[in-house]
Amino acid sequence: MDDSYRHIAALAATQHSVVSTEQLRAHGVDSSTCSKWQRRGLIQRLRPRSFAIAGSAPTFERALAAGFADLSGVGFAAGRTGARLHGLDDFSSDAIEFLVRRTNRGCSTAGLVCSTRRELSSADIVSVRGFRCLTAERLIIDSPLFGFSRTETENAIDSAIRLRLVAEQRLRTRAIRDHCRGVNGSRTLLDALVDSGGESRLERWFLRLVRQAGISRPILQKAYRDGTRVVARVDAYFSSGLVVEVSGHGTHATRRQRQIDAQRHTELTLRGLRVLTFTYEDIRDRPGWVIARLREALALAA
Repeated sequence: MDDSYRHIAALAATQHSVVSTEQLRAHGVDSSTCSKWQRRGLIQRLRPRSFAIAGSAPTFERALAAGFADLSGVGFAAGRTGARLHGLDDFSSDAIEFLVRRTNRGCSTAGLVCSTRRELSSADIVSVRGFRCLTAERLIIDSPLFGFSRTETENAIDSAIRLRLVAEQRLRTRAIRDHCRGVNGSRTLLDALVDSGGESRLERWFLRLVRQAGISRPILQKAYRDGTRVVARVDAYFSSGLVVEVSGHGTHATRRQRQIDAQRHTELTLRGLRVLTFTYEDIRDRPGWVIARLREALALAA
């Protein structure tokens, strides 16, 4: 095995086993040598401008690195790919999706490549796990280009808020601006933002019930402190000291989690707050009861 191959293999090892044709040429490896390495089973062609070290696993990361190689450094992980890199809820597919500037719209790879006329500034780009990626805010704004469904859009918004990757009001302002400009798909994004602001689908359902009942929207994720210590961050705060918590299956199941919930309830009560808790089943199966109890509590608080 010659030194040039060892050097290329070492380079590929830093790029999820992928090397581009440009990198091969930059290291003095011509097409004849590439063909020889392929015949010897040392490398395998993935796409016209990307190779993988033979025997490497066909992972999501390898496919993404190959896509970047095909795009010759002009693309950004976006759409469902960007959502998976950011760890947003329910984005686990192996879809490879990129965004490029309009001037690079002729570029292609095995995945979906969309182009945009919008400016792409350094504020819209972040490195995630070593890949150039749109920020969570920018990928949500551009999600209509990739045909996100209403559910996908809501999942992206809610989990990005929970992970503190986006500011809801800033996201809402950008979406309204796009809609006013007549940007395609902005209506879906705007509709998904109507009941946003919580950190889970269950909170979104609760906000929808509140809105449909004509009750004023609460303050979301309000924090209560004891000095520098955060005593509790509540799901929803209504007027006159009324707090509503929504309780899902996975986050309140263990003894330790129930102890934490009880402590939060005690701490909030000692601060003069009235605390209501609605379960997943309450919100899903008996929304009328939830709204009736909420109206009753609001009347008592007033």
